Amino acid sequence: MFVEELTKIKESENYADELQKKAKADSKQALAEARAKADQIALDAENRAKDTYDSLMKEGQAKSDEQYHSFLEKTKNECNIMIENARNNESKAIELIAERIVRSSVNN
Repeated sequence: MFVEELTKIKESENYADELQKKAKADSKQALAEARAKADQIALDAENRAKDTYDSLMKEGQAKSDEQYHSFLEKTKNECNIMIENARNNESKAIELIAERIVRSSVNN
């Protein structure tokens, strides 16, 4: 009877050791899976951040281009108005210059 009890104790200890080994193996596996999942989550977040960055940069570039072209068009129109005003005043300016030249030559 004593031998049977010792055998049962030994079997129980062996079973406990196996359970402990299995638990360690399971926890290592669970940890590895958790790390892999965390890595994937981080990678997904990084990709989403890059996509968001790219999208915002594209949107910003488009808006910048639009404002730049609008500014160029406005400036071109203002220049054209100034050129037209200068053309309209050209004959008057020529008359004033000629008048000063004539006055200057008469006074000398």
